[in-house]
Amino acid sequence: MRICIDLDGVISELKKEGESYYDVKPVKGAVEKIKKLKENGHYIIIYTARHMKTCNGNVAQVLAKVGGITLEWLNKYEIPYDEIVFGKPWADIYIDDNGFRFKTWDEIDDNGKNLPKSHEKSVRGDE
Repeated sequence: MRICIDLDGVISELKKEGESYYDVKPVKGAVEKIKKLKENGHYIIIYTARHMKTCNGNVAQVLAKVGGITLEWLNKYEIPYDEIVFGKPWADIYIDDNGFRFKTWDEIDDNGKNLPKSHEKSVRGDE
């Protein structure tokens, strides 16, 4: 399964004013759960809207501003991933037919079997 995980508020705690992205802590259970999902063969994509608002959607500016420190942070906590996507559009709310409302990492099985199936796969018959 390809699992796309938001960075801020899901993997990392939200940055407080005056704090560096390098200094934020992982959300409780995030590192361990992502490692388990990866060990169970899932393809992990991390995506982020970091600085998309302040950079007016300019992904090149976002990468220059926070790309390096974001990768350093992921390496610091040994968070496995196959892809990282910068440039998630900044929005007040996201409406998506393949969404999963995150609350805590405890609600996700280590093998990911309790995650909802992709609506797109159901329509295409790829189950």
